[in-house]
Amino acid sequence: MSIETGDSPLARDTAGKLPETGHDGLPKNWREALVGLAFARFGIIRIEAQSAFSAATTGFFILVVGLFALFSAWVLALAAAIGAIAASTSWEWYHVAFAAAGIHLLIGIFLFLILKSRKHDSFPVTRAEFEKDREWLTRLK
Repeated sequence: MSIETGDSPLARDTAGKLPETGHDGLPKNWREALVGLAFARFGIIRIEAQSAFSAATTGFFILVVGLFALFSAWVLALAAAIGAIAASTSWEWYHVAFAAAGIHLLIGIFLFLILKSRKHDSFPVTRAEFEKDREWLTRLK
C-alpha cells in the first residue's frame, strides 16, 4: 500500500474507491490526480491533528496535576508556618492564620491592580482589519 500507486485509503474518494488509473498506475486526468492529492493531504492533516490533540491533552493533564501539586505544597507550607509561628509566640493559631490571610489578600489586591493598569490591546492588527471591513461594508450599502 503506497500513496504513489493510489493504494492508500488516503487516496480514495468519498465513495471509497480508488481514482481510475491508466496502465502506468497514474491517474487518467489532472482532476482525478488533484482530487487524489487533496484527499491524501486532508488525510495526513487529520492524522497529524489527532496526534497533536493527543499530545496537547496529555500536556494539559500534566500541567493540571503539577499545578495541583504546587498548590497543595503551598497550602501545607502555609499551615506549617502558621503552626510554627503560633508555637514560637504567644499568639493563638487563628490570629496568625488571620494575619496570613490579610497579607495574602493585600498581595492579591496589589497584583490585581498592577495587572489592571497594564492593559494590553489584544490582536491590534486583526481589530484594525475588522474595522476597515466594517467601514467598507457600510460604504457598500
